Amino acid sequence: MKLVIYQTSDLHGYVYPTNYVTEQPLGILKIGSYMKKDELNYDASLKIDCGDLVQGSALTHYLYKHDMQTNPIIEGLENINYDAYVLGNHEFNYGLDYLNKSYSPVSDKIINANIDGLTLNTKPYKIFEFDGFKIGCIGFTTSFVPNWERPCNIEGLTFNDPVKTYEKYEKELKENCDFIIVCYHGGFEKSIEDNTTPTEALTKENQGSELLEKFDSIDMILSGHQHRSFITKIDNRICSQPLHNGQNFTKIVIDTETKDISYELVDVKDIDVEIDEKLQSIFDDTEAKLQVYLDQEIGHFDRDIVVNDIFDVRLNGHPIVNFLHEVQLEVAKADLSALSLFDSTIGFKKNVSIRDVLINYPYPNTLKILKVKGENIKKAIEKAATYFVLEDGKVTVNIDFLVPKVQHYNYDTFGGLTYEIDLTKDFGNRVVSMKRNGEDLDLEKYYSVVMNNYRASNTSIYPSYEGAEVIGEINIDVSEIIIDYIQEKKNVKTIDNSNYKIKY
Repeated sequence: MKLVIYQTSDLHGYVYPTNYVTEQPLGILKIGSYMKKDELNYDASLKIDCGDLVQGSALTHYLYKHDMQTNPIIEGLENINYDAYVLGNHEFNYGLDYLNKSYSPVSDKIINANIDGLTLNTKPYKIFEFDGFKIGCIGFTTSFVPNWERPCNIEGLTFNDPVKTYEKYEKELKENCDFIIVCYHGGFEKSIEDNTTPTEALTKENQGSELLEKFDSIDMILSGHQHRSFITKIDNRICSQPLHNGQNFTKIVIDTETKDISYELVDVKDIDVEIDEKLQSIFDDTEAKLQVYLDQEIGHFDRDIVVNDIFDVRLNGHPIVNFLHEVQLEVAKADLSALSLFDSTIGFKKNVSIRDVLINYPYPNTLKILKVKGENIKKAIEKAATYFVLEDGKVTVNIDFLVPKVQHYNYDTFGGLTYEIDLTKDFGNRVVSMKRNGEDLDLEKYYSVVMNNYRASNTSIYPSYEGAEVIGEINIDVSEIIIDYIQEKKNVKTIDNSNYKIKY
């Protein structure tokens, strides 16, 4: 028989083919409509989602804020007849009550081998049988979650090492299955070409390569988390990871008799399918209410501050950068501010709606205030300065921020001071000036620095923050802070001049 396996991951609540500004080729409606039609070409199907499903879009923000009785995103995937779910790290962003409420209808379909303490009725693995051919699917979530998540959102939970956990279950999987699939909300820490060359710091955030190295019993890894786009064979085993927001998905066909396997990533832009009416009907009412909510006008800028070229904004500054620093500094009453621009940043028209804020800041980050020594602030700016490199006299992005995973969000700008970077100098010596209130930043003095909770916690990227004392927390989503700021000001004056200069 021919069995088709579909895998999605990092859908982040993108249902309709839009980012709520322009139409885009992505989303659950197109993917689900394709699956429901395409699976009729095969004898059986298996559908798996590998996490980061119920957070990350304007829709998910709305659902969280409006306490829906059931989560239509889960309801939609059930309409598509998904067989298994893995929890992603972003599933915990809205707290355990929201997670439990969202996933309780599919509690028995969640495969979770390495998170202890969940009240959901999860199972470490599930075995699916197709005419005597048994496929075992074991589920893992990156054990790095406690490094990012607010403690109150994961209280009572333990995130165990996936590699050590697989070892615990390997024997029974081998004895009871013909084919073993690791369904992992995590990625690969080494090159997918040779599985030997590290492509990132080996922090255990991503352990796909380590799983392959240690266990020859694994036949396939369906991964996520890194927002990469690949399907390939590593050590003759199929490994896949779809892009985020439902831009593509995995399709694998197994002939259970001959053991022949074909595989591909299906790009949504290439799908020509009529949207399934029953699937769409699940979302129509919520979508209509969402549009009204998003269009609520909350205030005004004194002019448009639209982003036309985000690379240029990162390099040369922009009023949107000044505005975001202004918000963080005022709400935190901090000396300095650190922040990154997300790829979704489009800036603001003069009249501002909730939609505009959520597009520019789609993530449920909160703010932390750290006590940081001046010399470590300089190290942080030096780290940010490695984002740019000179190639033939032209400024471009350092390959380390692009491969194996695009990480533009790890380039920070800094507010509350003026600083100058010289790209002609070596890494670590590029910061040539840092001034606060007209005087050189004191490298021996401690300053309060406000930044989002991800940056404050993920010190593997900015190690100069490691061990810094947390002297304040603002446990309100940054998007809500921005909305409140604009609503209170009503009319926001833009600041044109950038506080940093990058020479090259």
